[in-house]
Amino acid sequence: MAGLSSPLRAVAVSLACLFFTPDAFAQQPAEPPAVVVQRIAVEDIKKPEEFTARVEAIDSVDIRARVEGFLRSIDFQPGQQVKVNDPLFNIEPDQFEAQLASAKAELERTQATLTSATQALKRTQELFVTRTISQAAMDTAQENYDIAAANVAAAQAAVDLADLNVSYTRIKAPIAGVISKSNFSVGSLVSASSGPLARIVSLDPLRVAFSLAEGTLITFRQQETLGELPPKLDLSLRLANGTIFKGTGKLEYVDSEVNPQTGTVTVRAIFDNPRHVLVPGQFVTLIAEEKNAPRLPVVPQTAVLRDKIGPYVYVLGADDVVSIRRIELGPQVETGWAVTKGLSGDEQVVVQGVQRLREGIKVRPTEGTPVGDMP
Repeated sequence: MAGLSSPLRAVAVSLACLFFTPDAFAQQPAEPPAVVVQRIAVEDIKKPEEFTARVEAIDSVDIRARVEGFLRSIDFQPGQQVKVNDPLFNIEPDQFEAQLASAKAELERTQATLTSATQALKRTQELFVTRTISQAAMDTAQENYDIAAANVAAAQAAVDLADLNVSYTRIKAPIAGVISKSNFSVGSLVSASSGPLARIVSLDPLRVAFSLAEGTLITFRQQETLGELPPKLDLSLRLANGTIFKGTGKLEYVDSEVNPQTGTVTVRAIFDNPRHVLVPGQFVTLIAEEKNAPRLPVVPQTAVLRDKIGPYVYVLGADDVVSIRRIELGPQVETGWAVTKGLSGDEQVVVQGVQRLREGIKVRPTEGTPVGDMP
């Protein structure tokens, strides 16, 4: 290099150092991939089933007049909660009370006639024993007695009917519930043909009816959740505004026949409704969940991989080394998949960055909930 100029000698020295450095061809070790891991929790596995349902009243009745007359009074307010035998309407009773008085008078007359016929029959029997009178006279006395007794029975029936008609002028509540407004005003002429005077609907408790597909019914029956009452289901309702009804229901009964046109069977449940939030005729969503649900490990969906053998996850082990763990999946839940076999809980599985992993690789784990994609 003696004949080279200073700049050329500098370049030559640099090249020599580059080509003859001992570590020039040494490979730098690859950095372990970064992953996000999450600890497996054990949860109650509830798989709710939702059904469109309709609210029904257990008891409802149209109030009708049973006798004809003018309304004297209306003894309730629209929307009032009434109890059994509460007074509702009063029909003018004068005509029916007069008929009752007439029937009672007729009863007294027939009873007097019966008394006379009884005495005559007794005397005739005494004379007949001594052969003082003929058989014909005896037969006549017996006939008069029988007619008088029949007249008393008919008069008593007329009294009972008249008394019943008087009671019909005082219309009372046959069931407890909420009553509608009156369809007639005081002074209106009403009768059995006038139509309903008002309607009472029982609002507490209420019945909720929904249709169950025959396949689902079979599954429930096999699981004994719709077998003997009480059922092994928790029943709740979601209302039209999206809120959950405060209160749980109990299964009442399942229809004994499947509708051949729809392939469904009607199921009815009972819900207490003390605040009258539920109203007959409204639609709700019935949510059915299994009681005493099993507790199983739940793995996030992002952690589950599949190959031709089946589902698996990467489990973080000692020294931050991951290994493949084969699992069997149960029902899907809100937070992921329930695992019936392969995990017991408290393991750490990779939930993000699984694409770059293989069996036995060392990783740089970060515990937390995955957000976005790993770089």
